[in-house]
Amino acid sequence: MHRVNWWAILVSAIVFFALGALWYGVLFGAAWKTAMGSAGAYAQTGGVTPYPFVVSFVMAFFLAYGVARVLSWRGDRNPTRGLIIGASLGLLIFGTMTWMDYAFEMRGPMLGFINVGYVVIGMAIQGFILGAWRPRA
Repeated sequence: MHRVNWWAILVSAIVFFALGALWYGVLFGAAWKTAMGSAGAYAQTGGVTPYPFVVSFVMAFFLAYGVARVLSWRGDRNPTRGLIIGASLGLLIFGTMTWMDYAFEMRGPMLGFINVGYVVIGMAIQGFILGAWRPRA
């Protein structure tokens, strides 16, 4: 039976969410707002609504669960393998689909680098945590 570690999934979701605060607040906040333009709903509200934060945390939990499932199916769980699988899932699934959408929406490449970069690095960190923190037998 393939098992997942629910505590590791929860911690991974919290870390992903915290990375988002750092990524979009400190590291790339100004560049992200510029790349989004004034048309972004988040920019229009001034970031005062809790809705995107609730959705972000729930989605971070689902991402962590997905990485945990893939790691459990592979069976060779370790931090390095988790990091590689997390980054690969982020780039090969989220990254490709997001960038394709951005191309048709005529968004500039900066928004793609910022958003895809966040998910790839965030999922790599999730994979590292999930690979290191194995479920109990």
